[in-house]
Amino acid sequence: MSDRDLGMSRDITRRDFVNGVSVAVGGALALPARLHAGGMTPAYAPQKATGYYPPARTGMRGSHPGSFEAAHAARDGMAFDQAEDTG
Repeated sequence: MSDRDLGMSRDITRRDFVNGVSVAVGGALALPARLHAGGMTPAYAPQKATGYYPPARTGMRGSHPGSFEAAHAARDGMAFDQAEDTG
């Protein structure tokens, strides 16, 4: 289907324009004011919270010597014959 078949070449009526604008404005006004100013950290974006640093929560300490050799060996195709299941 082309845009022309869908009616994209037709003019927009005043009624459709006003209805569309009122839905957008109404939706924006329905949000609490503190969300508009960014004063609230949403639950779906924890990385925006103050003090967010995942390694501190998991015990990872960064790129110090010894922290990346096993990952690089796995990347380079080294086999781990004496691997132990830690549960």
